[in-house]
Amino acid sequence: MPRKTQKVRFHKGDKRPGGNVIKKLTYTTSPVKRKSKIVWQVHEKPTDNVVGEYYFEEDAQHLCDFQNKHQVWLVNGGIPKFLHNFRFV
Repeated sequence: MPRKTQKVRFHKGDKRPGGNVIKKLTYTTSPVKRKSKIVWQVHEKPTDNVVGEYYFEEDAQHLCDFQNKHQVWLVNGGIPKFLHNFRFV
């Protein structure tokens, strides 16, 4: 006798897997004052992580433009926490 396949039935109000997917990441730059110097930070939205800190706006903007264009970390839901804690100055 052939085996019957198990049928999964969803009922009204059940939670289904795969609903918390980030559709798009955006990266922005902002100046921050550290002691007597100004440092440019690259922020990742919607996770609101600080990706990098640079002394020059052009360097921060270069990273921001690259990440916005290619969306490298989109499949992971943003840059992992163990990578964005370092300063890239």
